[in-house]
Amino acid sequence: MTRPSFIHSLGLAALLLVPGPLAAAQQAEAPSSPQTSVRYEVRFLDLHAAEVLAWDQCTQKEQCRVATATTPGDNNRRGYLEVLADRAVQEKISRALAKADSGPRTQNLQILLLSAALKPSATPGPDIPENAQKAVADLKKFLPFKSYQLVDAAWLSATEGQAAQARLNGSGGAAYQVRMRFRMTGDRDTPTLYMDHFELEQEMVVQMKDGPNYTSRDLIGTTFSIKEGETIVVGSSKADGADGALVVLLTAVPAS
Repeated sequence: MTRPSFIHSLGLAALLLVPGPLAAAQQAEAPSSPQTSVRYEVRFLDLHAAEVLAWDQCTQKEQCRVATATTPGDNNRRGYLEVLADRAVQEKISRALAKADSGPRTQNLQILLLSAALKPSATPGPDIPENAQKAVADLKKFLPFKSYQLVDAAWLSATEGQAAQARLNGSGGAAYQVRMRFRMTGDRDTPTLYMDHFELEQEMVVQMKDGPNYTSRDLIGTTFSIKEGETIVVGSSKADGADGALVVLLTAVPAS
């Protein structure tokens, strides 16, 4: 009776000392340190971009939890991240957010106002900048106009989340006002500007009996995304009763 009991005990001890596949898997899945919940305030970065950035720091996704909380009444998608992860991951997230959420981005922009006509132009105007020529070539593929001429250009430096404006002069003394506002989306390595407000207005002067009356007319109002270094066609506006149109191009000038 003594010998079987000794063999049974020895076998049990060996089973306890040598971890099987299940025990090894449980050790591999265990976090390196206790998990903690940390709230991160997102001040300047787009909240979705901050969420993606936090997830990128989690090498083992099943051991992380990332939730977002938008600040009430904030239309710029700012707020908080609630992150449940171990200490090493929290430190990585903290460093990544400190670098990416450092402040509002300033972007240099070029605005071009073009006139489009159904007939080829007899008198060439100022040269269209090289960076916009491809956009004009694409325009000719889906718009009926045969010629495009540069009317005016403007450069401005816009800050994320703040309104920016520029003035453009047209032919015959016409004047145009551009107003815009953008916020960053994506990450800092591949920056994308989301223009959540863009409008082009024509400034007009109507002569009244008691003097001139200054007013404006909306020509273009839109939202769009543009990447740094890209030139896009924002929109076109055809004047009432006219064969031609005005076309606006925008370039997000790459940092030097």
